Amino acid sequence: MSRKPYPTPLVVPPQSEEHTHTIISLHGRGSNAKRFGHELLTSANLQHRLPTVKFVFPTARRRRSTVLKKIPIHQWYDNYSLEDPGQRTDLQVEGLCETAEIIRGLVTEEAQILGENHSKIILWGLSQGCAAGIFTLLGGWADICEAHSLGAFIGMSGWLPFEHQFREILRSDKDLVSARGKNQEMQSENSCEESESDGESEADAYSEQSSDNNVEESGPTCDFNSFEIEDSPRDDFNPFEDKEEAPLIIQAINQFVIFLLFP
Repeated sequence: MSRKPYPTPLVVPPQSEEHTHTIISLHGRGSNAKRFGHELLTSANLQHRLPTVKFVFPTARRRRSTVLKKIPIHQWYDNYSLEDPGQRTDLQVEGLCETAEIIRGLVTEEAQILGENHSKIILWGLSQGCAAGIFTLLGGWADICEAHSLGAFIGMSGWLPFEHQFREILRSDKDLVSARGKNQEMQSENSCEESESDGESEADAYSEQSSDNNVEESGPTCDFNSFEIEDSPRDDFNPFEDKEEAPLIIQAINQFVIFLLFP
């Protein structure tokens, strides 16, 4: 079944002849670009305050709302519960992936206009639009060569999609790290005990030999030139591949991306 098209975004050009930045703003659930864009621009007088900024207001396509008994409304994805957005996340994946694809397309278009300078693009989202924006940034781009950092992300009255899954991933990783730490500690203690035992045996043997031969022997010497000291930092460390050393949040995002099968 073919996907329904998204409405044409509302584009508000800069008041000045110079175009320095672009703000892409995502409305909340049940709203649209015209209503949200007009209220946002007039309430804060943004065009006057930011005369060189171009504003782009996309509109979410109509989707049947589960919570409103299948009534079609403008929403970036379907929500089973407005009180707890984490319920029935299976209903959210399709809409979030479609929305992320649309937003990435808008970012790419604006970057081309701004000379491939992604740092001059700001993504802004309200409520469900904020959640959709977070999802888009976490998912990244399908081609790693196309991934760029945006200038900023502004989220208002939003939430983190799939928060429960994130917490479970982080909790399981913390338990795994804790278990590894305990194992390493036990191995270290065992190693120390073995070293002490070996040291005592060698000391006893040395004492007996010295007593029998009545000969003074000098202690062992250490050649410090034989040690290889690594002055340069590791160049091969990749936090997205090195499972042992990657921060927990990076591991969580990696597993999160794989879990959702981002486009």
